[in-house]
Amino acid sequence: MKTPSHLYRYRPLDDNSFERELDALRNSYLYSPSFKSMNDPMEAFYQTGHPSDWIINSLLVSNGKSLDEIYKMVSETIDRFALISFSDSHQFLPMWAYYSSNFAGMCLEFDVVQLSIGDLQNENLRPVTYAFNALPPLTIADIGDKQLREKIIERITRKREEWAHEKEWRFITGSIGAKHYLDDALVRVFLGPKINPIFTKRICEILDRRAVEVLQGEINGFDMSFRCIKPARQLNECERVVDYKFDSSVLDSFKCDLEKFLKVPFTKLIEECQRIALRPNIKELSHADVSTNDRSTMYISTIYELRSGREVYHKTYFDDQFRSITKTP
Repeated sequence: MKTPSHLYRYRPLDDNSFERELDALRNSYLYSPSFKSMNDPMEAFYQTGHPSDWIINSLLVSNGKSLDEIYKMVSETIDRFALISFSDSHQFLPMWAYYSSNFAGMCLEFDVVQLSIGDLQNENLRPVTYAFNALPPLTIADIGDKQLREKIIERITRKREEWAHEKEWRFITGSIGAKHYLDDALVRVFLGPKINPIFTKRICEILDRRAVEVLQGEINGFDMSFRCIKPARQLNECERVVDYKFDSSVLDSFKCDLEKFLKVPFTKLIEECQRIALRPNIKELSHADVSTNDRSTMYISTIYELRSGREVYHKTYFDDQFRSITKTP
């Protein structure tokens, strides 16, 4: 399934959750809870074991071992996995009821490419599979298989068919906790039509100098629409995490090779670097060069600083027409 360009996260807003959600907006992070904390007992369901295990156990008993110990270690590993759930639309009315305080919460829209640059870099983003049956238990043969991780992910991204309307996608993370993202990975915030006006005011204040559009939901008959109440700031107007100024001289040592590579004027590259330099989290644009692994592409190498203080490294790839391409370094 093709990954959507944008994903949406529904969030509650009430007296108990508001300060927590406001802190997440202020500091640009999403919280990744454990699978064990899910309220659906069928969520991330898996089992271990096979009827023939007694044969293997009979061979292990002389060494004081058992398959139960091995299965326990696997279960402990799976229990350390965590997730962040998204949907592919902000217009699912049941989702507003389930996860956004019965239309009094909000829905966050993210640019998936930009969201994947921060703490979620290299984490698995997968669509949820919906079915009426769980997958078979993991066996000792699966545990010895080099595809074990994939088999685990298949099980923890599977839900009953009745939930298919959620069209859920999940980031499967290797640890529980806050996962920070670049400020401009958050594109829009949709506020429910029943939101507390005080919450609206504070959200707009927090996001005032961000490249984030805030929209207010309105009900008209059986329809829900949204109107803009705070436009997205231009990047040059945004509050900055790092004070950075781009100096085109960093490209001087690469200019000759890049001019030979590019079939468009070198100024295109300079303009893109200047645009990147406006991003709120940019700490350094270190260099640009033709890829040594694939001579049909070039890249711009950058360092971003998240609001947690952590630095993340990223390369953006382009072809010789200077069109952005998705590529694994």
